[in-house]
Amino acid sequence: MQTGGQEQIPDRTRPPRHVAARRGRAASSKVAEAGAQPSRAIVLGFAANPPESIAVDGPGKIDSVLLATMAPDKVICPLFATDYDALVVAQLLTKLGFGGTLVVVAPDLPNPRMVEREIRNQSGGLKVAVVVRP
Repeated sequence: MQTGGQEQIPDRTRPPRHVAARRGRAASSKVAEAGAQPSRAIVLGFAANPPESIAVDGPGKIDSVLLATMAPDKVICPLFATDYDALVVAQLLTKLGFGGTLVVVAPDLPNPRMVEREIRNQSGGLKVAVVVRP
């Protein structure tokens, strides 16, 4: 319905939104693959795959020398272990000036993002990612 004598602009045909979004992701993933370097990790409480990662017994084994020599992108730890938890690891990494991501492996949680926010807030803004493992 026209009002005021204005002309109607014909509808433009656009591809569906999901197709356009998929095109953008495909291009960015190819760029990431071209310049991708293997990520290095320090792993607590799980087996590690050398040479990109190293397994340590607990947070007491992580120090500034290990972080400087290995230069890891991420530290992987369980949410709860017998001797420590992810919050202890997060606070230690913050104190040592770690600039990567702390990946926390957790059991099935009702709200993993809330746990992620809590660890991030308690550790002074460290990058945290919670991965739920059923």
